[in-house]
Amino acid sequence: MRLLSGRPRGLASAVLAILFAVLSASWAASAAEKAPPNDVTKAEHYLRKLEDHARRARGAAFKPGYEDNEALKRIKELKEKYPDDPAVEALFARARTALMGSKGDFIEITPEMLRYRDQEKKIVELFSKEAVAQIAAWKAKASAGGKLLAQALPAPGLREPAAAGMPGKYVVLDKVEYPANQFTDLGREYLSWGTPARGLYYVQLDTPPWRGAYEALKRYRRLVNAGLAEGTPFTVAGRIESAELTVPEAGKKRLGGAFWGWVVVPEVIWVDGLAFAAADRNAELGGRFAGEERIEEIKGPLYSVKAIPPDVTPERLVETFATAIKEKNLKLYLDCIDPKFLGGPRAKSLAMYHWDWHQVRFRDFYVHVTIDKVEKTVVKGYDAGNDLESFFLTDEQKAQARKISEPSVERATVTTKAWDERGRQYGSPKPHELIRRGGGRWYVFDFAAQF
Repeated sequence: MRLLSGRPRGLASAVLAILFAVLSASWAASAAEKAPPNDVTKAEHYLRKLEDHARRARGAAFKPGYEDNEALKRIKELKEKYPDDPAVEALFARARTALMGSKGDFIEITPEMLRYRDQEKKIVELFSKEAVAQIAAWKAKASAGGKLLAQALPAPGLREPAAAGMPGKYVVLDKVEYPANQFTDLGREYLSWGTPARGLYYVQLDTPPWRGAYEALKRYRRLVNAGLAEGTPFTVAGRIESAELTVPEAGKKRLGGAFWGWVVVPEVIWVDGLAFAAADRNAELGGRFAGEERIEEIKGPLYSVKAIPPDVTPERLVETFATAIKEKNLKLYLDCIDPKFLGGPRAKSLAMYHWDWHQVRFRDFYVHVTIDKVEKTVVKGYDAGNDLESFFLTDEQKAQARKISEPSVERATVTTKAWDERGRQYGSPKPHELIRRGGGRWYVFDFAAQF
């Protein structure tokens, strides 16, 4: 009986011991799944720095720094050791969001957004046809009567018999590098071409023909083909005037020798297959590029926006401003700008300077612009949209306030985001200042601001 009665007690004890052991292991495992609070706090301290970095970037991509990576490293270690801890999981989710923020905001770039690039190619092709035809025409005219040299090099030396026939001839100088080979001597400005061993030519730069032709080439670049970078080698052709002894070096301390060279008065400049620019003393600007007289006739049909309506909104005006730059619609670009900035003697030059920079940015840095937010304020005159004043004033008082107030001046800040061809946000959002006077049309006030 003692044995029988002892068995249940022994079995019960064993069951209780096993149950206790299982519960203890479960409790221990549960406790092991929780990360030490101090480690969680330290990881969150660094995570907040990463989140703040992403917030300050305002959608722009950035490379995580030391503290940013410290946050990721600490959270990675916690996640691997305590995968089921809710606190660790919350840190992991926040870190993933912040890390993705370091890659920058992004959108899908559609073919319509890149249409202006295809349009530029079409425009370049149209003007290229004009250039090719005019290059051929100039060569044919210069060749008449055997006046065009078959080749520029080798050039005859000053004391050689052939030298007597050089003045009055026309010469074509290929792959000219400007301003790399520019120099001055005794108050005259030249561009050297060739070598002392095979012959030198000195293109006169301090002449109206050079300025007329070169400025025309610059207009071609800014109005037709922004891809033709400044400094691209080009061809200069002109008439040989005389021979000159000079030191073809730039700078005050010229250490090289003096060499005889043939002085060339330039007439035309061209880039094979792309552009042709000619000096023209009768033209208002002193020169023209091939097709310039028909520029609006050629480009006009390709413009997507042709005019600005009187009731244009600030956001629509900024979009139009960007479109004018992308489509090289100079008239529309200038029509967007506050007329007060275009009235001075150097105002147009400043506007064109920033036009050139806008062209570079839309070519090299970003391809599309979106509106982020718009804020409007009345800086002068009666503000009909002021809720506080409307609450206190009667209709009669409002009418009187409107009557005695000076003409209104309103300002609008339109914040934009720019996107590169991969769809990533370029830089941070940029503000653009607009102005409206007397309830008229909105104009771009800060036309220098980049997108």
